[in-house]
Formats: sequence, C-alpha cells, structure tokens
Amino acid sequence: MIAAAILTVASGHASATGYPIGAPTPVPSGYSCQDFDTANILDELSIAPLPDGPYGHNDGTLDLSTVYYQSTEGWVLDWYQNSTGQSIHHVVIQGQEDGYAYSYDPPVTSDRNLHGDPVDLGPLLKPQYESLRSATFCYSLPSNQFDGCTLGYWKVRQHHDSWPAGFATWSNQRIHFGAGAFDDSLLNALNYKGGSGIDGGKRILLKQAVAALLNSASNGVNYPLSQTQVREYVVFALGSNDRDVMLALAGTLDAYNNQGCPLN
Repeated sequence: MIAAAILTVASGHASATGYPIGAPTPVPSGYSCQDFDTANILDELSIAPLPDGPYGHNDGTLDLSTVYYQSTEGWVLDWYQNSTGQSIHHVVIQGQEDGYAYSYDPPVTSDRNLHGDPVDLGPLLKPQYESLRSATFCYSLPSNQFDGCTLGYWKVRQHHDSWPAGFATWSNQRIHFGAGAFDDSLLNALNYKGGSGIDGGKRILLKQAVAALLNSASNGVNYPLSQTQVREYVVFALGSNDRDVMLALAGTLDAYNNQGCPLN
C-alpha cells in the first residue's frame, strides 16, 4: 500500500514545476564523484539495473526509495531519502550511452523527474526520454573532522569580509590556477553557469575550485585539502584539457564545499 501510494504521488507530480531540483551536467559513462576523493569522505550507492516502480535500497548506511517509471514524457526517476544523517550531493543517472550528474547545493532529501536524453520517435510523435541503465547516489556522512563553505557563501557581498587575507574578489584566476584558467576574476568564477565543451567544463570546475581555495586558505575552516593540493589538482585538471577529468574534480570539490560552514 505504501509503495503504491508513493508511485501514485510521484506519477502525478513528476513533471510538476520546479522538478528536477538538481542541476544536471552531462557526464561520461563510468563517472564517479570519488575519482578525486583523497580525503575519503564520500560514499556511493549504485543501483543497476534500475527496477521498475517503487523500490527500496540500502547499503547499510544510506536508505532511500526510488520510483522508476514511464511517464507521458518517457522514462523518469524519482527518489526519496528515508534515512537521516547523510548528505546526498549528486545523483548520477546513466542512459544508453552517457548520462547526467544531478547536483545538489545544498543537499536535498528528494527529487523528481530525473531523466536522460530525449529519443526521436519520428515526425508524428513527441520525443520520449530514454530508458536508464543505472543510478548512483554520491553522499557524505556528518563529520566533526572537516568543514566546507559553499560557493554560494563565498560569492555574496556580505561574506566578502570573510575572504582570507591575500585573496581579493578581483584577483585573476590565472594567478592561482595557471594559464589553463580564464583571464577573469575569482568572484566572477563563483557565478559561472557551466556549459558544454571544454570551456563549459572549465567553468563548472572553476566555480567550485575558487570556493575550495578560499576554504583551504581560511583559518576558520578545517577543509579536507590544503591550498597546495587544491591548486595542484585544479591545474592538473585544467591542463588535461579533458572535460571528463574536470567534471570529476568539480564533483568532488562540490561535495567537499558542502561539509558545513563554521563562518558567520
């Protein structure tokens, strides 16, 4: 009865305004938010294949429910976190080829209408979202060991006085991240929207990289990475000229930047 009720609610609201909450970024097959997780604070719960209808999943720590079904728009995935204490940072869905990482900043406990690419069914039919092969939930546990303030914290004017000494909003990105970064300010990077291709990958990475650098330099934030590590990882990813590498690092830094902000 409970599962049936969940399915009824989800089916009626899958296309509701405001869903999905997560911002989707195209990612390759095999993408993992743990690729750069040197602090070992991230875990993943992977579901493959995705079972039709409502279904419960538990890896011994994270407990959640998924509802995977064919809506009027095609195959969609809704999810609901049942356990408490874990922060879900990304849900990575894989379609028939590549997929999308739906990112949550700050973390949420449910989302609806996650989907892959639309498939063209011919001139007389509306495209339908493709079927999905898997879903992976990237999450962290509460930690007294590490902190991390989000890019949203660092970019607002009332928090500019919390920027560490030696870091100005107008500082050029290339001073900190080398020639692979843009000839643009640190503050502008925090407002990047992302996009496709190599430059889009750079923007997705740099907005998290600036927040990571400020976290690592702040005396009031116990960040998982040092300034040197942040710079080295970002310079490496930018220099690779590989969008997939940039996205993998951005995903990890995004999670690190959501560990909880101890600053005012």
